[in-house]
Amino acid sequence: MRMKNLSLLAVLFISNFCFSEYLENLAIKKVVDGDTVHIYHKNEIYKVRLIEIDAPERNQPFGSDSTDYLKSLLREGRVNIEISGTDRYGRKLGRLYWKGENINRAMVSAGYAWVYDDYVTDLSFYDDQNQARYLKKGLWSEGSPMEPWNWRKLKK
Repeated sequence: MRMKNLSLLAVLFISNFCFSEYLENLAIKKVVDGDTVHIYHKNEIYKVRLIEIDAPERNQPFGSDSTDYLKSLLREGRVNIEISGTDRYGRKLGRLYWKGENINRAMVSAGYAWVYDDYVTDLSFYDDQNQARYLKKGLWSEGSPMEPWNWRKLKK
């Protein structure tokens, strides 16, 4: 009996990490930058951090371009979201979709975000990044762009 209880606890513990929630047709309140948006859900505003990617900081080269590109992808003002958790800042962690397009992937494919090495789970994002780099799209149009995680370390 004790082993069954331990097994049940293990399943419940693991399921908390595997939980995701899919919400449809939510209104965009604000595009904060190239990897953060605020959306309305019921009577609440969700601050959402796009997972798998890291966009240039606002004060970094291509920071405003990245934000503008995300705004253009979300110009209809609606989004679907798959929420996979919450980060240490209280932001929802999610993948955005609109009309069948994975917005997170689109940011990398267009050269307006890096694959976030420390947090990526879908390694196919690297194919999109390599293609954008090869075609010199977005931030890859300049020599050696600095990753946002390194930029943040320098600015501390």
